[in-house]
Amino acid sequence: MHKTYQIYILVITSILFSHFSWADNFIRNGSFEGTPGIENIPEFWQAGCGSINTPDTQPGWWNVELPPQDGETYLDLLYKEDGTKESVYQELENPLPAGSCFLIEIHLAQACQDSISNLYHFDLNNPGDLVIRGSSEYSCTDGKVLGTFEADSNCRWRKYYAVFQAYEVINFIYLEFSKGSQPEENGSILIDNFVLDFTTPFPEVEYTVDYGQSLTLSALIDSEAELWTLNTGETYEDTSSIHPIFNQNTKVELGYWSADSCLIFQSYNILVNPIIPNIITSDNDGINDAFIIRGLSEDTRLTVLNRWGDYVYLSNHYYNQWIPQGLADGVYFYVLELKETGRVYRGSLTIL
Repeated sequence: MHKTYQIYILVITSILFSHFSWADNFIRNGSFEGTPGIENIPEFWQAGCGSINTPDTQPGWWNVELPPQDGETYLDLLYKEDGTKESVYQELENPLPAGSCFLIEIHLAQACQDSISNLYHFDLNNPGDLVIRGSSEYSCTDGKVLGTFEADSNCRWRKYYAVFQAYEVINFIYLEFSKGSQPEENGSILIDNFVLDFTTPFPEVEYTVDYGQSLTLSALIDSEAELWTLNTGETYEDTSSIHPIFNQNTKVELGYWSADSCLIFQSYNILVNPIIPNIITSDNDGINDAFIIRGLSEDTRLTVLNRWGDYVYLSNHYYNQWIPQGLADGVYFYVLELKETGRVYRGSLTIL
């Protein structure tokens, strides 16, 4: 009976996700493609609620010249001390089903051009708060806050994330920009490459560090009940960031819950640059007698040549076993090939 129950669950899960397999992005025109200009709104988007100005499509206006993060154009929203603010909304072609978890990915930047400060008497070169809201019916006030992004002050594009669970069917998505918690009375934000999809494990991120170096890894979303696991055996619990020291190639996996009860997975592949000595002594005193490379954690090929290009050592599976004997003092040259990751290191070493 237990086995039948498990198969039943797998079948239902397969049907559910195959039904929604079309959804790479629930947002139409998430890169805000359109004709650049003042009060030009990209296709599939509408001007939002409240006391508003009409948003602009950039670049090229008000001296906003930041290249798009994706496509040819992007959205520009403002708020001003006269109480006006800008927002847009979209009615989804395919509603977000209730009971599912979703991931928002969005690129934001501040319009940092100095000349934007001369726009009328408003100094718009300040950050503000962007709120993404969703609702079942069109409404200027009701619905659920899906993500809040405060005080983006980057002069270049930066990717932000948010995860939420839909407690009812969502048909409308709103992007609303305002003063929020900021002290300034005027501000602007640039928006590009807005993706909204079901939550899936984040793509693996790869970092390269030197042997013995530490690296800070962090949860991308506000997290709870975190569990970090390293294939070297270490585990860390209930912390959103870790700072391990890496002495070998390491796989790191993180699982945690979002504040909206969505399960999230991240993974990292940490590649370690080995420390390769440049001096070997041949006096048999037990110090620097062997060619010891720290940080070898994959199958390795080592080739050593003299200055005339003659091979003096070759190993297709090297792991610190070479003790030079019978070689004249002088300079030699090595090629170290890490087979699994395809990395190659070339250099020189001196035998004394």
